[in-house]
Amino acid sequence: MNRSETKGRLNVAYTNKLNHARTTLKTSALSLLAGTISLCAISAALADDGTPVKGGTVIATLNATTIPNLNTQMTSAVPPLHAADVWADGLMTYDSGGNRLPRLATRWEISDDGKTYTFHIREGVKWSDGKPFSAVDVAFTLEAFGKFNTYLTKLIPLIEKVSAPDEKTFVLQLKQPLTATLDLFDKEVFPLMPKHIYEGKDVATHPANLAPVGLGPFKFDKWVSGQSITFVRNPYYWEAPKPYLDSVVFALIPNAQQRLNALINGEVNWFRPEVVQVPATQQAAKKGTIRVVQIMTNAPETAVIDFNLRRAPMNNVKVRQALFHAIDRQRIVRDVYQGLAETAKSAIPTQFKNLHDTSINYDTMYGYDIKRAGTLLDEAGYPLKDGKRFQIELALPAVAPYDALAQVVQAQWTALGIDVKLSALDQQIWINKVYTQHDFDASIIALTGRSNPVLGVDRSFVCNQSSVPYANPTGYCNPEFDKVASLASAVPLDQQKAHYKTYAEIIARDLNQIALTNAQAFEAVTTNFKNLDAQFNFSFNTHPNWAEAWLPKDKQ
Repeated sequence: MNRSETKGRLNVAYTNKLNHARTTLKTSALSLLAGTISLCAISAALADDGTPVKGGTVIATLNATTIPNLNTQMTSAVPPLHAADVWADGLMTYDSGGNRLPRLATRWEISDDGKTYTFHIREGVKWSDGKPFSAVDVAFTLEAFGKFNTYLTKLIPLIEKVSAPDEKTFVLQLKQPLTATLDLFDKEVFPLMPKHIYEGKDVATHPANLAPVGLGPFKFDKWVSGQSITFVRNPYYWEAPKPYLDSVVFALIPNAQQRLNALINGEVNWFRPEVVQVPATQQAAKKGTIRVVQIMTNAPETAVIDFNLRRAPMNNVKVRQALFHAIDRQRIVRDVYQGLAETAKSAIPTQFKNLHDTSINYDTMYGYDIKRAGTLLDEAGYPLKDGKRFQIELALPAVAPYDALAQVVQAQWTALGIDVKLSALDQQIWINKVYTQHDFDASIIALTGRSNPVLGVDRSFVCNQSSVPYANPTGYCNPEFDKVASLASAVPLDQQKAHYKTYAEIIARDLNQIALTNAQAFEAVTTNFKNLDAQFNFSFNTHPNWAEAWLPKDKQ
C-alpha cells in the first residue's frame, strides 16, 4: 500500500461507485417493497412511538477489494468475518459481558467425564433458500469443514464421534476432555453450513463459498467485483420480525483513510477504524452524526512476529532473544497505536484474567535493551562486520497497521546492524508465502485470541504440519510444550492457571513467536439508526449483524 494515499480524501471515482451502489440498493429495496404499501403506511404511523419499522439500507465498509472466500469455516481473515455476521449463524454467541447466549442451539449438556456434549437444536428453522435446517447440518459442518477451520486444530484430533441421532439433537463425543469445547461452537468460530448445498461436492472450491446460503438475518444477493457485496432481508430468518432493514451492502474500500472519510461524509454508515484512526473518529463523533463504540470485552488482538525456525539465523534462540530486546514496544504503542494498546506481557493475553500469570512479563524479561541485543548476537556468532551482521526478510500484509509496525521494527533492527528487507504483499500472496510455502525469515501479523487460548493462542505454538492459514508457520514442534498445552486445555477451569503458567514460561524461553502489543477494539456507526445499544450488545470477535437496528421512515 502507498502510505501517502492515506492522506487523500475519497476520490471522485470511488464516490461515483458508492453513489451507484446506493442507487442500485434503493431500487432493489423498492422492488422488495412492491405490493406492501399499506404495511408501510401502518409502519410509518408506528415509527413515532419507537416501534421498529421495516425498510432502509445500511452501507458498511470492508477493507478489501478482493476477498478469496466468504465462508469463514475456510478463512479467518477479517473482511469475511464482518460479512459472515450478516449471512451466517451458529449454535451460540456472547453478550457484551462475555456471557453465552443460545442461538441455533437452545441448550446443551456436558457429561460428567467432560467427553460428551449434547446440543438441543432449535426447531422450525430454515436456510436462506427455504430448505429446512436440522442437527444433521451441524454434524455435516463439523465433519466436512473442521479440517479447514484454523480454530479447530486442537479439537479435530480429539473427536471420537459426531452424530445427529435425530433432527433436533447434535452429539459430540471426545477421546479426552477439552474444557474450551463450548467456545469452539460460537457463531463466529463455527458458522453453520447447509448439507444440501455442499454434500458430495468439493467444499473447498464450491461456488457457495462466494455466494453463501446461511441462517443469518440477510441473504446473499450480488457481488460487484471491486465495488460492493450486497445482502438482502432473509425472508426465512428464524427471529422474525427481524431484520427490519431491507438490505446491507459492504462497500469495498481498500484505503483506511478513505473508509474514515466515507463515514464522516455520510457516504457509509459503519466501519471498524484502525486503532490509529480512533482519535480522529472520536473527534468527528463530536458533531453528533457518528457514534464510536468501544468493544469492552474484546478478543485479544495481539500483534506478533513469527520466526521461521527452519532456516538460519532464525533457528538460533539467542538471535530471537536479541531481536526481541531490540524492539522498543512502548514506541509501537505510542506511535503506531496512538496509546490505544498495551505491550503484550506473555503468550497468554491479559484478557484471560483467570489464566494469565503476571510472573511471566515480557516487559521485564525482554525489555528494550540494544546493548543486550548486541551481546546476544555476538554470542550467537553474528558479530558486526563492516557495520552488518546478517540480512533477513520481514514479510507482512500490505495493510494497516502492519506497514507502520514493520517500519518501526525495520528501523530498530537496522540500528542493531541487521539488513532488513520488507516484503509488503497482497494478503493472499502473503498467506501463501508464509503458511504454505514457508518462504520467509520473519513475518508480522495480528492474531485474535478469541475467548480462550485453545481458539486463538494454541494455533501459534502447537506443532502443526499442515498449511492452515494463521496456524503456527514457524516450524516449532516441542513435545514438552504440546504436552503442557494438552493438559492445560483438558483440566477443570479451576486447575488451568498453573498449567498455563508453565505454557507461558516455555514460550518465553523458546520464542518461536514474539508478542508485541495487545490492542483495544472500536467500531463506528452513524447515529441515524435506532436500537444501537441492542445491536452492539456483543463481545469477543462479533460484529454487527444488523438484525436489531432499524431506520425511521424519515431517515430511509
